[in-house]
Amino acid sequence: MVKYVLGLCVLSIVGCTSLQGKYRLAQFEDISSAYGQAIRWGDYDVANGFRKKQETDREAWNVDKIDKIRVTSYELLNSNPSEEDKLRVHQAVKIRYFNAHQMIEKTLIDRQLWEYDDTEKAWYLQSGLPDFR
Repeated sequence: MVKYVLGLCVLSIVGCTSLQGKYRLAQFEDISSAYGQAIRWGDYDVANGFRKKQETDREAWNVDKIDKIRVTSYELLNSNPSEEDKLRVHQAVKIRYFNAHQMIEKTLIDRQLWEYDDTEKAWYLQSGLPDFR
């Protein structure tokens, strides 16, 4: 009987952990989609807001340069959540863009690292904004 009760306890704990991971990943998909929309529409202040507040340093990227960037395509290539706890997601995104003054389309692969902050119950971009050159 004790083994049966212990087995049920273990299964319920594993089940709760699994549900939490699924919930976090569903939340991540929403956040990632909103971030992608901000990049596609050129709203870099909003995109920068997906980073941790203490890391939000607008002066770190050239505002004059980035305001001339027009994104033509934002395509998710892959997304890999950490297996053990679902607190980190690595994803690669192909971004096609051009500088409004040069009119030459370029492509970059943006390798993103997202982390879940368990105290704030929110996802944050750790890898920074795309490096448009």
